[in-house]
Amino acid sequence: MTPEAWTVIGTGIVILIAIAASNRQLRSELRTELNQVHAEIGRLRERMARLEGLLEGLREAVTGRDVA
Repeated sequence: MTPEAWTVIGTGIVILIAIAASNRQLRSELRTELNQVHAEIGRLRERMARLEGLLEGLREAVTGRDVA
């Protein structure tokens, strides 16, 4: 094989390594962001449950009867 062929092969390998490293980093960042979104959704659910309880209590107080 000629030196040019080895250069092309080596360049291809370097490019593949760079793509793999970039892909790994992107997956890691995406995983981190998804975990943050998941945690925020959990916090929002807790807040909504608290508000639903307050609204139900307010309905009971205004109407003077139990809500089914």
